[in-house]
Amino acid sequence: MIMERLALLAPVPVALLVGLAFFLQAFSRPLLGGHKSQHRTESKESEPGSVQGDHENAVSKESDFPQDWWTSSNVFELERRAIFSKKWMYLTHRSRFSKAGDYHSFEVAGIPIFLVLGKDGIVRAFHNVCRHRAYTITRKECGSSMVLGCRYHGWSYNTHGQLIKAPHFDNVQGFDKSQNGLFSIHATTTHTGFVFVNLDACPAVIPVETIPLDSFASRHGIGQQSTWLGGQAIEGQFNWKLGLRFQRFIDIHEHKLPQTKYKVLSSRLFNHPPMCAEDIRVFPFATFHTIGDAALWYSLSFVPMSETRTSVRFDLYSHGERCGLRSSAMQDDLSSRLNTSIQALEIEFQSYSGNPMYVPNPRDAQRAILDILKSHSKLEKQTGAEVFPATRKPRRNARFERAEQLCKDLDCQDTWNRKSLAW
Repeated sequence: MIMERLALLAPVPVALLVGLAFFLQAFSRPLLGGHKSQHRTESKESEPGSVQGDHENAVSKESDFPQDWWTSSNVFELERRAIFSKKWMYLTHRSRFSKAGDYHSFEVAGIPIFLVLGKDGIVRAFHNVCRHRAYTITRKECGSSMVLGCRYHGWSYNTHGQLIKAPHFDNVQGFDKSQNGLFSIHATTTHTGFVFVNLDACPAVIPVETIPLDSFASRHGIGQQSTWLGGQAIEGQFNWKLGLRFQRFIDIHEHKLPQTKYKVLSSRLFNHPPMCAEDIRVFPFATFHTIGDAALWYSLSFVPMSETRTSVRFDLYSHGERCGLRSSAMQDDLSSRLNTSIQALEIEFQSYSGNPMYVPNPRDAQRAILDILKSHSKLEKQTGAEVFPATRKPRRNARFERAEQLCKDLDCQDTWNRKSLAW
């Protein structure tokens, strides 16, 4: 009897389960279908496809980058204001300064700069223009002098940028030498020797962030005791941002350097594993690279000159034993490979500059640059004018006007002599 009752009750839960299954299937079908459709659309948008002639069939999202990203003078001028006038930039290493008075000259996006080492061991940065008539102070790429003079009218400055000599101005009422020193630039040297500058004219700026770079240097024994072995700057006809797409612009992994007897003996006795080459990028245009067990490292900078010209500079350093012929061979190899890579990039740039459909890869440094430009552009729209953080406001008062008139009088005295003294 019990078995018969169970048999009669069994169809009820079975029927309920079957009905519930049909209900869930019918209810969930539109949700699953909508999810799959959305997934397919997103995957099509993210896939890099070839540009088709019929843009109506294109499903990719319109690029945020302007079509003339690589060649526009307007974009470059905005970069000068938004990046090179207010961001920290690596320029060189402390080991390139050996004694007080040593200086190195640079030009970033048309802005002349020089660094000089003082007697106190501090590397300072200044705009490379005389306060008198804005003529160049240091003409050479590098040199050494405790007194830095402009040959236009003989104004001279010390390594702290202070005006120490101003012919014809001693008797000008109210002329103050202390108010006419070189325009200083924010500069800092990390404990591992990397020298950074920031051209922002504000008295105080946010400190540079160098923890990743200092960690990189510590792992490889890089410090202020490194030795500069040589370097070279090569001008390339391409936009500076193109060089940022590569983590290692020149491939030197295949270059095999002979190991010293000490390294061979040390690796055998202590079973030291070989050091691997490592790279690190520092915004906006510098990269640093180690060369395995060679006790060598080098910096590579893509310094902008204009929207279509870039100065590519490499500097080779030793952070351990003296390398002798090994460093000479490496320097020649770096120079050769750099020239080859620049030539290839120039050819590539020619094709990109005439192709408005070329879209930068948003995953590399291009996106960071674009975001900074957008932010600065927004600031300028709110201000109603271009914002150039590196610009110094001129003084306008009675004393300034008297000094200005004297300058004009001196300019007119002897044209021939003035031209012979001009840099």
